[in-house]
Amino acid sequence: MSKIVDFFKNLINTIMDGSLERVRLITMMNQGFKECYYSSELSRLCHVSISAGNPDYRHEMSAMWLRSGLKITIENDNGLTETDTLEIAQYILTNVTFVRQLMAMGFDTLTVIGKNSTIGKQFSLKGFADLLGYFLEYHNSNA
Repeated sequence: MSKIVDFFKNLINTIMDGSLERVRLITMMNQGFKECYYSSELSRLCHVSISAGNPDYRHEMSAMWLRSGLKITIENDNGLTETDTLEIAQYILTNVTFVRQLMAMGFDTLTVIGKNSTIGKQFSLKGFADLLGYFLEYHNSNA
């Protein structure tokens, strides 16, 4: 059943985004997180998906609000702590080149949260892009 759900999510992502680039990224990240978990590099199994972004984190390259978030769900969240979520977020946020790539793909928000718990945190990608004091801002042309 999970493979069917993933297939339809990928199909929707492809239709909404007009390309396979984001779908490929999500697939590669999910594979990487699985390999890290299986090899005991990570004690938590993570699943990556596209989600709604935080409107306060928008920038000029942000995708449509409902599609601008990158969500990492911690599947085995029993005993999850905020430190665990920060550790997983650091895999993404400390790689400035990757953060910029995510921004160029339309992402503006990174969310790390437990599957069954309420423990989680959101991060603004532009705050970790090391843009040397230049932050991209979203300007609504209708305003």
